[in-house]
Amino acid sequence: MRWSYRDPALLWLIAAAFVLHVTEEWLGGFPQWLARIVSRPLPDEAFFIINGVVLVLIVAGIRAAARDESNGWIAVTIATIALVNTAVHVAGAILVRGYAPGLISAAILYVPLGALTMIRAFDQAPRAQLFRGIAAGLLLHAALFPIVFAVITWS
Repeated sequence: MRWSYRDPALLWLIAAAFVLHVTEEWLGGFPQWLARIVSRPLPDEAFFIINGVVLVLIVAGIRAAARDESNGWIAVTIATIALVNTAVHVAGAILVRGYAPGLISAAILYVPLGALTMIRAFDQAPRAQLFRGIAAGLLLHAALFPIVFAVITWS
């Protein structure tokens, strides 16, 4: 039997990739790296809180998507966020003409796992769920920017 786009094993691999990605971001100095773009670093506590909340949402989303076909759009959302995050890291690296912490794990882990999920979803998911998941992923990732910038501004 083929993997489903909402297969728990596939989605848990994305969750593990997220943990590795955040680790690369931290070890690469992502909070300080942001200062190259917005002139001030992201406070360390905010980095951990934001990523902790995201991890909790990913875990809850995986559980919901794996249990009920009507929640399959959440699997698409998770994959969309992973792929958009990769694009943002690439854009950041181009903008600063150098390494963007998180770029390597995004390219090596997010691209194949996110792409596999999306390929399966385009083949298997009802169109309404597919488009709902893509829209939610784009909106959720976009919402992260004003949150990060607000935290940086208020710190």
